Amino acid sequence: MVMVIDASVAVKWFNTRGEDNVEIALKIQAEKTENIIEIIVPSLFFMEIVNAFLTKSFFGLQDIILIEESLNKMNLTVTAIDHLVLKNSIDIAYENSLTLYDSIYIETARANNAVLLTEDKKILSAGKRYGFIRSLAEYKS
Repeated sequence: MVMVIDASVAVKWFNTRGEDNVEIALKIQAEKTENIIEIIVPSLFFMEIVNAFLTKSFFGLQDIILIEESLNKMNLTVTAIDHLVLKNSIDIAYENSLTLYDSIYIETARANNAVLLTEDKKILSAGKRYGFIRSLAEYKS
């Protein structure tokens, strides 16, 4: 199975405080580690994860460095944000009142014929238009 995940899913791999569906996120991480699934992410994924932990005061610098190193070791398939991806993402953002960052995840999934797993409510609201968007709770391996 091939999927795209966004930062709202991956932060659950490292932080369980106040997070829902942590067990499902950890199952996905384990399935990736065991090469049962392939996870595709746009290049901005890593910056979003690190930024999320930089803004949480209870994570120290060494914690954040370890998180980044762990993500790097997962061998996720990283796609570049080229002109076409950016152009299509702009259209998605405009049509759905989403941020460009959120729209890049949608475009990455669309371009790779993959499911997009997210916990982001705004992205999920666009799921009516894009049938490949699923909530983490909908994940079935």
